[in-house]
Formats: sequence, C-alpha cells, structure tokens
Amino acid sequence: MHRRTLLSTAVALVAALTAGSAEAQTNLEKAKQAGQTEVVIAGGAGGYLEAVKKHFYDPFTAATGIKVTTVSAPYGEKATRLKAMHEVGKVEWDLVTLSLDFLNPAVTPFLRDLGNCADVPGVARNGVAGACLRHGVLFEIGGVPYAFSTKAFPAGKPQPKTWADFFDVKTYPGPRSLPNAGVPWWPIIAALQADGVPHDKLFPLDLDRAFKKLDTIKPNVTVWWRNGDQSQQVVRDGEVVMSMMYSGRALKLRSDGTPIDVIWPGAPIDAVFVGAAKDAPHPHAALAFIDFLMTRPEAHAAYANANFYDTSNKDALAQLSPADQRGRATHPDNLRTLVAIDRDWVSANRDKVIERWNKWLAQ
Repeated sequence: MHRRTLLSTAVALVAALTAGSAEAQTNLEKAKQAGQTEVVIAGGAGGYLEAVKKHFYDPFTAATGIKVTTVSAPYGEKATRLKAMHEVGKVEWDLVTLSLDFLNPAVTPFLRDLGNCADVPGVARNGVAGACLRHGVLFEIGGVPYAFSTKAFPAGKPQPKTWADFFDVKTYPGPRSLPNAGVPWWPIIAALQADGVPHDKLFPLDLDRAFKKLDTIKPNVTVWWRNGDQSQQVVRDGEVVMSMMYSGRALKLRSDGTPIDVIWPGAPIDAVFVGAAKDAPHPHAALAFIDFLMTRPEAHAAYANANFYDTSNKDALAQLSPADQRGRATHPDNLRTLVAIDRDWVSANRDKVIERWNKWLAQ
C-alpha cells in the first residue's frame, strides 16, 4: 500500500508539472499550430518605440519566431481607428496600447474580455496585484506633469511649482506647450487646478470654468503636441519654456542633459495597458506576447531605466536604485499628489469633451 501511495503521488506530481508546463506554453503552441507567425501591435513612436522594441518586441521574436509589426498613433486616434475597424468588419491589429483613461465602455467592446486572465497565466505569475484589468493588462505606470526650462528660470530666481504658475505668463513669461493627443481632459485638469480646484475635487470636470481658464493661456501656447517625440523636441530645442508632457519623456530629457525640472503635483496619472483586439487576426500570438511581456524582471528594470516608467512586473521595481525610484510616478512623494482619472465620467462625457475641445482649438 505504501508503494502504491508513493507511485500514485509521483504520477500526480508529474501530471501537475506537465500540466503547468503545458499551460505556460498554450498560447504559443496554439499560435504555431494556427500558423500565426506575426503579431501586429498599435503602440507608440520614436524613442518610446525603440525602448519597447529593444526590451520586449525583439526578444519575443527571438524566443518565439513570431514577427512583431508595429503601428504608431496617439491614444485618441488608436481608440477611434479600433472602433472603425470593427464597424467595417476588418480588424487589422492584434494588440493596442492605450492610456488607462480609455479602459471604459466606449472602448472595451472592441477589446477581448480576458476575465481573470486565466488564459494569460503569465499575468498572475509575474504581474503586480491588479495587473489584470479584464479588458487588458497593466503595463506602465507614469503621469503627465509639466517640465520647465531651468535656463529660462534658473535656480536662485523664482521658479514655477504649481499649475497656477504654469498659467501665470506674467511672472513666468515665455511660450508653452500642451497636448492635443486625444486626451483633452489632461489640459482641462491642469486648467482647473490653476484656477484653484484641489486635485482631489476635480471630478466631475467643470468644463465652463476650465475653458475660461484655458482662454487665458491659449495665446501663449505655441505648440499643441500630437505625440511624445514632438513634446520632447520643442523642449529640447528651446522652442517652449514649459510643457505638459509624459513623465517618461520629461525624465529622459533631463537624464540626457536638457536643463529642465519636472513638476509632479497635480499631474494626471498616465498608466498604460495592453489590450487584445477582439476579432484580431492573430489572437493566439497576441496572448503569447502578453504572456511573454510579463516575464524577465531584469528586462523590465532595464526598460524602466531607459524609458523612465515603472512597469507591472512585480519583481522589477526592486532592481531599481533608490535614486531612480525617487523620480518616478510611483514614489510616495509623487504618487500622493497625482490626479486619478474618473474613467466612468470620461466614458460618459468623452465625445462631448473632445468635440468642445476641437471647436475651442479651432477658434
């Protein structure tokens, strides 16, 4: 009986180990069996694309043989195009990266429902708590602060510290830059804080008050940037003295020697998720990529150091130095000052806000 018990236990153990191995390989095996040798990812551009390609896309291709084809567009354009693809019945993308602001009923019908992410076991195994978002997987955590030129406003003289200072063109003269990238609630949030609304009392957004405040700075906004590369270029070239921009882009500029400082208080949170498109042409390859994306904490740490965003790999943050952690959105000194986006409000009001924003810009 003892020998039989040992034998049955051994058989059960082997079966469990085999099942675990099979589970981890399921998406890749299905992709290969279906002849899916490509995955199309709608993501970012420029330096961002170079970093994600180096640390994730190219290693995925090397490990699996599946080619990664990339498409670049701003968040708002990606959301609009994804919807249009479904309306004409021709989905061309497998995966799409979007700001967490877009994880709402206006977009989720066009994304695959991953449930508790059981079909992508790498998420539970390697992701931080909450990495599974049902219609996507959390990838990056950052914010949208503003950067100012320390050449224009050097130490020892008054330097901007708040959104009110950003809008104060008399005390802090010079051209500004704000985003026009399909997320108008970001500059609206900045305007309301500049007008005295506390960062934790912003929603529902008072649009009349916000646009009235935006009117005061519009003549000084010389660049309405459409993508991260453009936001960096106008700061790097000295074309503007202040710019609201992605935190990773701003921190990268500073790391490269551009004389700027970054103002975190009141920055909207900009967390990025990866969603699998519903009716994607290469669905198994898409899930295989998500599984792979969550692995290799050393790659996540290297990516974070190169791109200045934290990622959702649970073991990556510990590999960053204290100095590196301090400059990130997730550092306690920064995190407590950030603005959480009310996604339900954005979902219910998105079209109205974008329409009003576009009309205001055209005036």
